[in-house]
Amino acid sequence: MSKQVSPIGESVADDIKESLENPEFRAEYERLAPYEELARIVIMRRAALGLTQAELAARMGTTASAISRVESGQHATSPQTLKKLANAFGARAVLGFEFGPTKRPERELVAL
Repeated sequence: MSKQVSPIGESVADDIKESLENPEFRAEYERLAPYEELARIVIMRRAALGLTQAELAARMGTTASAISRVESGQHATSPQTLKKLANAFGARAVLGFEFGPTKRPERELVAL
């Protein structure tokens, strides 16, 4: 019996949920999660400021393709790039470590 599919197709969330059963897919999905979260933050902040990728790049002294890579959520971002992003957004980049239980960790942070 074939699976019923809506005329508008399936949601991406359904596809991801099924794919997470594959250990290799799950490992890659979890590896990329922080980069995708950072990408969402950058995209939303850039949009809130009404900036194009080229305008944000100019503020950072980099290229629009570098911004595109960050916003793809598929690449690690260096601390230097995070600092430049923060400066371009009028913010501070903060890095650190969490120790102890995940629900109530102790955090040690440093502003870049």
